[in-house]
Amino acid sequence: MRIPKPVNAALDWAEQHFGALAAVVALVLAAAAALALPRLVGLPLAGFVLGTAIGGFVVYARMSRRLARARRDNDDLLRENGALRHRNTILSSGVITRESQTTQALLMIPEDEDETGGSSNGGRDPQRTVQLPELPDEL
Repeated sequence: MRIPKPVNAALDWAEQHFGALAAVVALVLAAAAALALPRLVGLPLAGFVLGTAIGGFVVYARMSRRLARARRDNDDLLRENGALRHRNTILSSGVITRESQTTQALLMIPEDEDETGGSSNGGRDPQRTVQLPELPDEL
């Protein structure tokens, strides 16, 4: 026997929200029992019980959507946190740090020679140290 899709969806939803539905059914039965009481007590009591059942279920349904969204966000944040921890573990394990420490020595690029045969900085060697003038002893 095939179950129609809307009926199957309703049964799945009822299975997920079994606790809330059980509470509503219990309160509806209590309201029906309250109607058997004398009119002065039974009718207001039945209305109160039905209002409590309907209001409680509406609040539960609204909060379950918000709670599901909050759980989804929490799962996403935990997944992202796990990915960041994994990346930091990999970085601190030394695999990437060893690769980044392996550097090539920079080659010295010689400066272009002028037509006069000297370098472009006036014939001075860029690696040469310049001597400071000596201070007189009379100070």
